[in-house]
Amino acid sequence: MKLDSQNALYKVAINMIPGVGCSGIRKILAENSSEEYFFENIDEFVEKKIISANVKNVIKNQKVLDMAKNQIELCLTKNIQATYFTDDNYPQKLAQCGDAPTMFFHLGNLNFDTNRTIGIVGTRSADSDAKNNIFSLVEELKKDNINFIIISGLADGADTFAHQAALKSDVPTAAVLGHGLNMIYPAGNRKLASDIVHSGGMLLTEYYYGEPVSKTNFPRRNRIVAGLCNCLIVAQSKIKGGALITVDDSINYKREVFAFPGRVSDKLYAGCNYLISSGKAGLITSALDLERLMGWQPGKKGTAFQTAMPLEPLTAEEKKIIGVLRQNGQVFIDTLSVLTEIPVPKLSSLLLTMEFKDLITSYPGKKFEAK
Repeated sequence: MKLDSQNALYKVAINMIPGVGCSGIRKILAENSSEEYFFENIDEFVEKKIISANVKNVIKNQKVLDMAKNQIELCLTKNIQATYFTDDNYPQKLAQCGDAPTMFFHLGNLNFDTNRTIGIVGTRSADSDAKNNIFSLVEELKKDNINFIIISGLADGADTFAHQAALKSDVPTAAVLGHGLNMIYPAGNRKLASDIVHSGGMLLTEYYYGEPVSKTNFPRRNRIVAGLCNCLIVAQSKIKGGALITVDDSINYKREVFAFPGRVSDKLYAGCNYLISSGKAGLITSALDLERLMGWQPGKKGTAFQTAMPLEPLTAEEKKIIGVLRQNGQVFIDTLSVLTEIPVPKLSSLLLTMEFKDLITSYPGKKFEAK
């Protein structure tokens, strides 16, 4: 999304309305309306009970459009880009998640759809054992010419080791932040954040410029880490912590989850051992285990090896189908035809193509569900 385009103001503004959220924005736009139409006809949406009168008052009292204009000016000054959920370059893996952010801001660019994406998470108290496992894993995958991106959250401990390992092995890495791009938290990772961007990686966040650090932001941040991944690796985790929240998100998104095992007496591995013993995560000890379990074949050294077929951007009709399925769960094809206004013969062809793209799941009786 070009922030200096005519409709960018309304897209940024709709994301800045307190209390509406990602699902609320999708409900608004499901009314065959645009962001601009919404702001110019707010009373209509109040009457339809899509938003409350309180939300209407907030929009006017807080001057949301003025706030959005200021946000855009700041982003343009700081070279911050924004990607909207209807943009062709919005990550397809993330788009398949029902609670994906409708917009995120970013410094740097990465194509998450033409590379294998590996999330690495763990405790902020990660020790040298976890560090060695992470660095060895990334280095071995790189030696096997597996094209991949490392995704983590720039927190202390395991996250920091994941980004550092990627930089050391010249592997692209993305850091998902729980605050605006006006700052870096923890402050000790400012240089690391700078190195990520300058190495060709990305810092991204759903929070606008100026959004402060908040404890509630980080669990929500974790769902984006999970959504962008093909698989998630827990390097080291206590029995409770943010890593286990990310695991739950990954399982909900049908991502593969793996964990490094540790000594039974080691509290820093209690979470990993629990995940493995409960069947929530597969056990890995090396890159070879990961490659085998994911079915990844090493590429020929010295040649450009594309590890994933390029995914074509979703068409407008595919986006409409995915949107309806996300809102309604499993849907019969006849009902889906009514809700999308796509004739059944054409819809059948589209659904078959989407199934090949691994975007949807089909069930007996011609029922379909978004992945």
